[in-house]
Amino acid sequence: MLLGTAQAVAAILHNHEDMFTLGAALDKGDEIESILYVHPMDTNIQLDGYTEEWQAYLQNLSRYPEQGEAVFEYLLGERGSYLYLLLKVRDDRILYQQPGERRMDRSDFIELAVVNPDGNLAIYRIASSSPGWVNAKRMSTKNKDPYPISTEVRIQGEWQERDDGYTLELRIPRYLVGEHMALRVADVDDPVSRKIESSISTTPIEQIGTSGRLIRPNPEMARVIGGLEHENARIWVLDRYHRVLARRGHLRPADEEQHSNTLIDAGIQSILHPLFRLVLDQSSDHFIDEFAGRSRLQGSEIKAALAGTPQTRRHATPDHKAMILSSAWPVRSPDGIVGTVLVEQSTNQILSLQNNALERLFGITLILFVITSLGLLGFATLLTDRIRRLHHQVEAAVTPDGRIQGELNPSKSKNEIGDLGRSFSSVLNRLSEYNHYLEAMSSRLAHELRTPLTIVKSSLEILETTSSSGEQQRYVTRAREDTERLGLILHRMREATRLEQLLLQTEFETFDLANLVRVATESYRSAFPSILFEVEVQSQALLWKGAPDLISQALDKLVANAVDFHAPGSTIRLQLKTDPKQINLEIINQGTSLPDGMKNELFKSMISIRQ
Repeated sequence: MLLGTAQAVAAILHNHEDMFTLGAALDKGDEIESILYVHPMDTNIQLDGYTEEWQAYLQNLSRYPEQGEAVFEYLLGERGSYLYLLLKVRDDRILYQQPGERRMDRSDFIELAVVNPDGNLAIYRIASSSPGWVNAKRMSTKNKDPYPISTEVRIQGEWQERDDGYTLELRIPRYLVGEHMALRVADVDDPVSRKIESSISTTPIEQIGTSGRLIRPNPEMARVIGGLEHENARIWVLDRYHRVLARRGHLRPADEEQHSNTLIDAGIQSILHPLFRLVLDQSSDHFIDEFAGRSRLQGSEIKAALAGTPQTRRHATPDHKAMILSSAWPVRSPDGIVGTVLVEQSTNQILSLQNNALERLFGITLILFVITSLGLLGFATLLTDRIRRLHHQVEAAVTPDGRIQGELNPSKSKNEIGDLGRSFSSVLNRLSEYNHYLEAMSSRLAHELRTPLTIVKSSLEILETTSSSGEQQRYVTRAREDTERLGLILHRMREATRLEQLLLQTEFETFDLANLVRVATESYRSAFPSILFEVEVQSQALLWKGAPDLISQALDKLVANAVDFHAPGSTIRLQLKTDPKQINLEIINQGTSLPDGMKNELFKSMISIRQ
């Protein structure tokens, strides 16, 4: 993306070599060292001889000479209608102007040569008799007269000493300066002879009309690249000598972009952000920007682009708090490569987006996990409560010694707990019936066996005392009959057991219940010819799914009871009635009524009521 942006800007600047004024100037024979770069300044400069207001620009100090030990360093800035000049001169012995001395060549001095907007050359010298406020003196341009022509009060400044020399701050109105300027620093060390020991200048005075050009960032170029500016990206336009001609954008995001956009994000960050900071790599916008404010940039991608090859580079900031991605694309003209476009962006934004996405994803996942956990906890609590209630009901229904003392109300819910409750209810009901059967078994069995055992016992006792063969035979017969009666009782008990097993093992089938009743009635008429049987059954087939053999056996038992207990001469009637919900099969006879309290006991095991 950065390389594409650089290519787009370079395409716009193609064939606009007129904007690359530095390249045009050098083509006329200027040397790179003679170019004076004017930095746009964002801060106010107070003329006090100190560099606090210049801190953001000190990395752009130009040194003279470039090779060897520097004699002086300078920085030229522009703000409003003034040019500001900062000079840091290295001098092991500062020699000030003598009081009252008018000559400007018998002490350390600074010379400023400019070509004003009218094209005329003007030379100004600044010397001082002591640290403090200074004004410039205008010198003659026609000869080397050391005496000033006049005092130029519009050029003002402050001279301050340093440990290794002195610092000079100057303020120059813009209307005094055209497109050319040269600086010269003269050093006088001998207080007796006061001769100039050395002199270093940016451009010889006699060549200032053709060199010593002032270079400023091109506002038209800045306007052109402003339309392609990317968020949190910085675009540079450089000439072929790495000088900055235009710059737009910033590497650091605006303050408002650092805050979360939603209440959820803010809540997540406020709660989990300390944890995320321990786990995730955090971006920092407080990193050292090595290119900030520079007027000349160096880099392998810039060098490659000026050689004609677009290139990208990834490098860490000097403090290693951020990674910078940069792409350079050459700017071509019919005369060749006149410059390059450099686009930079910090990876902090990508890292911030990644961290925000991970934090948001983890936060939402955590919220969903908490909600799901609470839901599962609530559901588990509900199930536990229902199981606990079922446990209490079972405990209340069964005594500690295993006796069933109550019923378990079956649940109506259609889930596993409801099924379990209904299963427990069914099991308890069956166990209750079986326990009741076992409890009644002993008393009823004793009742059934007592009479025949008594008869057998008495018959055996009488046999021991009688000698008559006839009497003995009669009592032996009676004992045998009661013994057979005991066997019949045991047989009926085994038959009841087999019947229960048969009920569990029988498979159901579809049969005609109406026809079964009609056929059974004909059989009863044949078996009991002296008894009148009536049948009331529908003529059409009544299909039913069940066990026809067991239903026939049940009919046999009921009809046998009806035959035993019916009033002589009365009719036994079999009825088969249907309605939408059930089928009623009834055997009706006239006879003695059941004893009171026996209706609920009639269908239990081992029940027999006979006179």
